[in-house]
Amino acid sequence: MGSMTPDERGFVKAFFRQVTDKPLDPDDPRYVDLYSDRDLAPADPVELLTRSIEWTPGESESVQLLSGFRGTGKSTELRRLRRRLQQNGYLVVLCDIEDYLNLSTRVDVSDFLMAVAGAFGDALVEAKLLDKDPAQEGYWTRLVNFLTRTKVQLSEVSAEADVKAASVSVKANLKSDPSFREQLQQRMAGHLGALVADVRAYLEECVIKLRERHPKAETVLLLDSVEHIRGTSVNAAPVQSSVETLFASHADKLHLPNLHVVYTVPPYLKVRYPGLGALYSPGGLQVLPALKVREGGEAFRAGLDAAERLVRGRGDWLKLLGERAVLDRLVLQSGGHLRDLLRILAEILRRAYSLPASGRTVESAIQQIKTEFLPLADADAIWLARIAQTKRASLEDAARLPDLARFLDTHLVLCYRNDSEWYDVHPLILEEVKVQAREALERRAAQPPAGAPAAVGS
Repeated sequence: MGSMTPDERGFVKAFFRQVTDKPLDPDDPRYVDLYSDRDLAPADPVELLTRSIEWTPGESESVQLLSGFRGTGKSTELRRLRRRLQQNGYLVVLCDIEDYLNLSTRVDVSDFLMAVAGAFGDALVEAKLLDKDPAQEGYWTRLVNFLTRTKVQLSEVSAEADVKAASVSVKANLKSDPSFREQLQQRMAGHLGALVADVRAYLEECVIKLRERHPKAETVLLLDSVEHIRGTSVNAAPVQSSVETLFASHADKLHLPNLHVVYTVPPYLKVRYPGLGALYSPGGLQVLPALKVREGGEAFRAGLDAAERLVRGRGDWLKLLGERAVLDRLVLQSGGHLRDLLRILAEILRRAYSLPASGRTVESAIQQIKTEFLPLADADAIWLARIAQTKRASLEDAARLPDLARFLDTHLVLCYRNDSEWYDVHPLILEEVKVQAREALERRAAQPPAGAPAAVGS
């Protein structure tokens, strides 16, 4: 590695491993609380979620939504919420829906509820909240019995020699086989009411067992990675539409008996269905914004200092970068998107041949991350330039909602929050966007109107 000493090579390797993005527990030394400072955030989303759970009257059940861009720390904040609630005497189960569903295909309320019930039952045993199976039979076995009772014919079920083997097959195919899920969705269409009742009965049995062992504790289910449901370039629109249908049209079915539930949801859902939070009152929808690192066009010192604390927890950035001005530049280039900041640092570490890293190394790392956002279509560049100017979504045509969802999902556009939400284009591509938009508009202006007669030569 060039002129590096063995100790320096060891430092770079260790630092690289620390900037690898993954969810953190709140007692991890790398964790930085970004929500205790009111200058950085007008409210703490974990505090808001906690209050809605603790203050819910009646039957000890509630449902809330948590949204934000990938890389803004939702999974980490869910872990902080779990610890906060556990300290207050709640039983908390944290599940990852990605372990149960293929998140690149259309989701239906039937397979979603199956996955939720299966994840909850599996997690109760894994977390040892109960010594044995929570309801005498595992959910997957119960599901096979339900399918048999309701005469839902599936080859993956009928081909197995016994119920236990069939339950293993159903669980695996629900995640890995899109054609199986599509077939299951079609055949469950006429049995949705019965499925909802069966899922609710299973969950209620689980809660009863929990209360026998933990008489004074209420139960909370945190369901992570739902926001990863996004589809591919081929099927993004129908997949996003299916998520909207799930959380808007079937909101009542996502309220689960005697459970407090928090679902993570993709940021495009808020765009596709304004007012969604009203279906999940009193907690509604909480959005994790990007870290504010600019205000009024100028660097925002509180945001830069928070980012510095986050990086400092992972390694000696001064040894890597040489001076604070370089780190501040990286933070500003990331737009306060924490995952992008860590990715830039990882790229610098990967490319460094001396310490501190040279200006050329820093620049090449920034350019590498930038190239992952480009190229852009002219129509996208024009729209993005308008967002950068207005700080609003600037959606002129509802037919382009999937495009705006794509901007948010890929963090071409970042969301920030003061007392109200506002948007901006990712700083890594802002200048390219402005240039491309200007040139595209100039080309449009130079073109003759549609239907105009062609120029006649002399």
